[in-house]
Amino acid sequence: MQKMNRRDFMKTTLAVGLGATITTGPAFLKYALGETPVKYGCVLPLSGVMAELAGDQKIASEISIEEINKNGGILGRQVELIIRDTEGTAPIARRKAEELCENDKVDFLGGTCTGWEELAVSEVSKRNKKNFFIYPHNFVDNTVKDSFNEFAFDLNVSPYYAGASQGKWVAENLPGKRWHLLADNYSWPRMWMPGFKKWAEKTGKEWTGETWAPFPCKDYSTFIPQVLAKKPDVLFTVTWGSGQISQIKQFAEFGMASKMPCIFGVTDIPWAHAAGKGAFADLYAGMPWYWELQEKYPKAKSFNERFFAKCNRMPAAYGQITYEGPILYRDVVNEIKSMDPFKVAKALEGRRFQYLKSEVYIRACDHLAIQEFFMAKGKAAKDMKGDFDFFNLVGSGGVSEELATTCEEKGLGNRV
Repeated sequence: MQKMNRRDFMKTTLAVGLGATITTGPAFLKYALGETPVKYGCVLPLSGVMAELAGDQKIASEISIEEINKNGGILGRQVELIIRDTEGTAPIARRKAEELCENDKVDFLGGTCTGWEELAVSEVSKRNKKNFFIYPHNFVDNTVKDSFNEFAFDLNVSPYYAGASQGKWVAENLPGKRWHLLADNYSWPRMWMPGFKKWAEKTGKEWTGETWAPFPCKDYSTFIPQVLAKKPDVLFTVTWGSGQISQIKQFAEFGMASKMPCIFGVTDIPWAHAAGKGAFADLYAGMPWYWELQEKYPKAKSFNERFFAKCNRMPAAYGQITYEGPILYRDVVNEIKSMDPFKVAKALEGRRFQYLKSEVYIRACDHLAIQEFFMAKGKAAKDMKGDFDFFNLVGSGGVSEELATTCEEKGLGNRV
């Protein structure tokens, strides 16, 4: 065994001491030395039926954190991205979010791709006092003061807002007085229906009722004749995932686009790609974002280029929304110079921001994101320029609280 002299001993002792100071010393010293990162916990269904869409969210999250770290981080600290797979279920989403809070000690949360995951993670965020950016449609029921999650902010639209936005655009841009709805029979499509009906009534249209398909549904061929029997001038439809892909193909078999304007409540690139080139020809669909917006917004072009470089395809709207969550958190925290979740939440209320699309406004009373919800029209295969050129954007319902349920109607008129 080699004998250690006094000089070597002093060197070793000093090194160990410094090491102990760095790893176990006061938090402010560790932060100053840049050792402790800001931790962002993101829960996504990387396996299960939403895995393809969640894949876009994962890549967008990576791009977002890379950008933040390249530009100085949050309060001078680098950000660590920790992603957990929910497998598309609420119980696993809840458990993974709890692990992120309790074991990984994350500073803020983001994620999910479905409403049931969203609700589960929101409960965790509220209990653990973690700011939570929600990326699917707003399901968090911020309608009762006692159950209000002051830490949760949805960067997508609510189903009601999307339905109202589409109703407004259709009333202003398409002919016909008789409106009808074909949708899957579960909670999410039922949240759209009041928005459609409100704008039918508001603009003097006749609402001919709803045709409900059992959920999940893969064959709409028995329901399409029921719709045609109502003789609508405009058909709204709310489906998602594999059901929507089947519905698009069956609409083509019945020649629905030639009979009336058919308005899909929402779609995204994975479904259009799976349905095939030209499958959406002459059909309309709602989208919270589409990569074509790069022609108007330079930041969108930069995001698209970075996304394409990683996976050789264009991003879905859920990628755009997921990218913006950490960027928004960075901007707010660096502005107020605090990561205190109460202060961050208060600073987000009423916040206006603009990244990859037009300006978004977070309504203070219920944390609803007031924003453009775009209308797209599908292209025929011969008109597509490239593998991801499925749509032309043709407008939106605008940016207006007129499209949302009021805070008074939600019982939140006096919350702030």
